[in-house]
Amino acid sequence: MAALEMIGVKNRFVCPGHFHVDDGDICAIVGPSGSGKTSLLRILVGLDAHEGRVLVDQEEIQMLAPHRRAIGFVSQDLHLFPHLTLEGNLFLAMQRSNLSRSQKHRKARELMGLLRITHLSGRKPGTFSGGEKQRVALARVLASSPRILLLDEPFSKLDFRTVRYLREEFKALQKEVGLTTILVTHDLEEAGDLAKTIWVMRSGSLTASSTPLTLEGDDQNHVDTFLETPNVLSCRILKVFRNGLVQAKWAGGIILIPDEGEPFSHFTIGPGAIEIGMSPPRGPRINRFKGVVGEVETGDDAALVTLDVNRVNVRVEVSREKWHQLGLSPGQKVHGYFRLRALKGYVRYPQS
Repeated sequence: MAALEMIGVKNRFVCPGHFHVDDGDICAIVGPSGSGKTSLLRILVGLDAHEGRVLVDQEEIQMLAPHRRAIGFVSQDLHLFPHLTLEGNLFLAMQRSNLSRSQKHRKARELMGLLRITHLSGRKPGTFSGGEKQRVALARVLASSPRILLLDEPFSKLDFRTVRYLREEFKALQKEVGLTTILVTHDLEEAGDLAKTIWVMRSGSLTASSTPLTLEGDDQNHVDTFLETPNVLSCRILKVFRNGLVQAKWAGGIILIPDEGEPFSHFTIGPGAIEIGMSPPRGPRINRFKGVVGEVETGDDAALVTLDVNRVNVRVEVSREKWHQLGLSPGQKVHGYFRLRALKGYVRYPQS
C-alpha cells in the first residue's frame, strides 16, 4: 500500500496541478473522451514525458524508469501475450523479482485462486472470454507486486452483466489486498460504486468533486458531459398511483416509473437495463415498446445498439452472444422493455 501525490505535473495534454490519493483508497477520474484521463495514467506510470513531481509515500519517482516505479497499469487493450499461457503471462510479470521458481509458482497459484482463474492456467488468451481476460490482466499486474494500481476503463468492453459481477469481485479484492488504486472511467455509476473519491477531468485539468456525481442539478458535472451515460428521455406524467408508481407518456407509449415523491419531466435508464428481442418479451405487459435498429457499435463482449423509437433515440447494450443470436442490423424492427427498478424520474434543468 502507498499514497500517491502529483505536484505541478503537466505535459502537452494534461495540466492537473495538485493531485493526491490516500493510502489504500480507490480514486476515480471521470470525464469526456479526449479530456486527458489516459494521458494522466501514462504520466504516472512513466510512459509519457512531463514536468513536475510524482511522489509515492513522499518519495519522488518521476526520474525512475517505468519498471522501477512499482506502479501496475491495466490499459484498455490489456496487452496479454497471446503466445503465452496464463501462467506464462504471470511468470513474465515476475521476471524482475528475486523470487525463486518455486516461489513464483506459489505466487501464481495464489493469484489465480484469488481471481478465480485457476482453471485457465494452461490456456492462452485467445481462448478467454472478455471477463476472463480482464481477470488475467489484473492478476498479471498484481504478480509484479505494485504499490499503486492504475486501471484505464477496465470494464468498458464488457457487457453489463459481466461488468456488475466483476465490479463486486474487484471491490472485494481491493479491500482484501488494500492496494491504492486510480480508476479512469467515463461511467458515473461505476465511479460512484467503486471509488471513495472522484475527480473530474476536462481539457486536461482536474477538479475534485466534493459530492457524488449524479444526474441531478445544473452544475458543470452534468451527465451530458460524459459519453457512456444513461438514456435521458422526455415524458409527461399522467397519473400517480398509491402503489408507489407513476404513469407517464413518452415516445414509445405508456410507462410506469417508481414514485420518488417529486414531479419530473424526463426519466433515465441505463443502456444495460433495457431488454430487446425479435418478439414481444414474456412477463407483465408494462414498459414495452417497439423500435427500429439504427447504429450498432460492437466491443469485446457487448454491442451498443441505437434504436429509433418514434424518432427518439434509445441506446441499448446487449451481449455479443445475444447480438449474434438476434442477427441485428440497421433497419430491423425489434421489441423492447424497460426494467422497472432501473427507471428513475428526472428533472432536466435548462442550460444557462
